[in-house]
Amino acid sequence: MLIVLVVLILLSVPVFGALGISTLLHYFDTGRATALIVLFQQTFRGLTSFSFLAVPMFMLAGNLMTRGGITDRLIALARTIVGHFVGGLAQVNVLVSLFFAGISGSAHADVAAIGTVLIPAMEKEGYDRDFAGALTAASAVLSPLLPPSIVLVVYGATFGVSISSLFAAGVTIGIVLALSQMGMTYVICKRHGYPSHPRASIREVLHAFKEALIPLAMPAIIIGGILGGIFTATEASAVAALYALIVSVFIYRTVRLREVFDVFLTSARTTAAIVVLAGLARAFSYIVARRNIPDRVMAAILGVTENPVVLLALILVTLIVAGMFVDRTTNVLLFTPIIAPILISHFGFTSVHAAMSIVMALGVGHLTPPVGGTLLTTALIGKVTVEGLTRKGWPYIVGLIVIAILVLAVPQLSEALPRALGMRL
Repeated sequence: MLIVLVVLILLSVPVFGALGISTLLHYFDTGRATALIVLFQQTFRGLTSFSFLAVPMFMLAGNLMTRGGITDRLIALARTIVGHFVGGLAQVNVLVSLFFAGISGSAHADVAAIGTVLIPAMEKEGYDRDFAGALTAASAVLSPLLPPSIVLVVYGATFGVSISSLFAAGVTIGIVLALSQMGMTYVICKRHGYPSHPRASIREVLHAFKEALIPLAMPAIIIGGILGGIFTATEASAVAALYALIVSVFIYRTVRLREVFDVFLTSARTTAAIVVLAGLARAFSYIVARRNIPDRVMAAILGVTENPVVLLALILVTLIVAGMFVDRTTNVLLFTPIIAPILISHFGFTSVHAAMSIVMALGVGHLTPPVGGTLLTTALIGKVTVEGLTRKGWPYIVGLIVIAILVLAVPQLSEALPRALGMRL
């Protein structure tokens, strides 16, 4: 199954097709007439999970707010808060990505919304264009960690982990990653003498906050509502979609009623691709569990070494390399059925700690060639080369790897906030 899966992906067969064909091998091997029915049943269960209703809703909310042109308001607020730091506009890039992460839930949406504005603006202020693009790609990696992260919704819905707990864990890790990126940006900008802006007055900060209050209210509603126990992640997604519709169409009036259908269609297409993958991943996961594949993989690894540090390092390297070739959501569906049980049963990880370790390690691939997700999006939007982005972005790649190691090695990063809120781990 695993060999066929890898070979088909290398032959450029769509991932959902590779998953389906490799899963069929087990059913043909059993020789039972009911085997194919079980395959359909497992796929259907994956497609119809109640938690998956959050995917189209969060996707719709993010698309509406992005189309509604809220980026300028968030940039103006970020500029008043951190613009006076060394490398002012570069620091704004990181902070506005943190704001936008709570709206879009997608690294690609982050790059598309922020990169088109900030990359030219940074170049105009004297920043190297490759550095501006590399920073934009790096800061966009925050989006899949923070609510309403589509990756975390897919993970929780597919593998039965509390989405609310994943969101709480993502808040902590996302803030740690943002602070580390701002620290690296400070060092780089100090070395190159990039400019800063005059410190904003209290009045300017309050005015910018007032202008950005409505967009910022959406992540506040999502995070506050979920963490406060007011509603579930699925219910929060519906509230967020309704809020985004009201804000974009009736308050800001930046999205016309006739354009709403296009936003719905775009969201539906993206959701369809994710849900089909998740349905087949559910069938694949079922077989992986029934055949005890995680135990077999662990036994094979133990044949090489029994050192737990080396074992975890092998898992981390495997996930980072996989992220270089396949996007994070797909990799989550491919690797979690095998790696999560190993982390939980052999290393004593909680489900939330295992989830965040896998998601964070796979996120390094966003910035690494040849198929780094945000890297390619930034190259297209910023009109820069992948080589230039990689050359200027290596400090942020190293930073991501360090944070991935910390998440793997320090359970408190993933568990502290969910545990404090009494959530299921």
